[in-house]
Amino acid sequence: MLLTWREATAAALYGRGGFYVREEPRAHFRTSAHVPSFARAVAALADRHGLRTVVDLGAGGGELVAGLAALQPDLALHGVDLAPRPVGLAPAVGWTAELPRCDGALVVANEWLDSVPVDVLEQTGDGPRLVLVDPRTGGEALGDAPAPNDLAWLDRWWPLRRVGERAEVGLPRDAAWAAVVRAVDGVAVAVDYAHTRDERAAGAYADGTLRAHRGGRLVRPVPDGSCDVTSAVALDAVQAAGEQAGATTLAVSSQRDAMDGLLEAGGLQQRLERAELRDPAALGGFTWLVQRCGVRVQ
Repeated sequence: MLLTWREATAAALYGRGGFYVREEPRAHFRTSAHVPSFARAVAALADRHGLRTVVDLGAGGGELVAGLAALQPDLALHGVDLAPRPVGLAPAVGWTAELPRCDGALVVANEWLDSVPVDVLEQTGDGPRLVLVDPRTGGEALGDAPAPNDLAWLDRWWPLRRVGERAEVGLPRDAAWAAVVRAVDGVAVAVDYAHTRDERAAGAYADGTLRAHRGGRLVRPVPDGSCDVTSAVALDAVQAAGEQAGATTLAVSSQRDAMDGLLEAGGLQQRLERAELRDPAALGGFTWLVQRCGVRVQ
């Protein structure tokens, strides 16, 4: 049975026995949260804004909140993930499957948006068409024309010029981020691998950006629950959605630049960790979107 990529990915990642419900992300890929100094950077950002609560959205194995608990035991910490609460996590750290109301909090969504399922479109001689996928094999076929709101998003954020070009429609991610903004009185930070409208319009991502990881390696994306399925984020569209929901953008920067402003060099181990977080060919190439939400922020 053929499904849209959004339908198939949602079931594969978050359905019963899905990848993110069943697996530990660190067994398949490395994120900034797995680098101890990332917690130092997050703590510094919370201090900068006078916030004493930190919420990790998409907390995975709890590495970030555990690191923060060790660094600053006086912080109120909360992890949000569909996966079960990690064994050994400090009892004082909260853990829920859904984002609670966050008053006076720094909310960090590190590589969360790229895992929000989206539809894939392909340009044809008759206009864009949905790409359908067989969840068992990854085989694809073209389906119907997308909904009008998807076409409007495409026209604004990812115009397709040539037959065969592909795009991932970021509307679900825009909506997800707007919901975060409305739930937060504080600061919300999205950190992800991203692209800009100018890059997309120039054809830099003409094949789309779907990818998958299993066991530490890139593999062919097959939405069968055996791997993650992810794609880069149109973070400029997410920024606009946050602003429409009432947020004020404080910064958009590379992670490399963000680390320069948040981390001191420190000792040898901290310098090595800082270098990993700043590497422009890896984690340092991620983009940070920092937005003020509500009113209780310096």
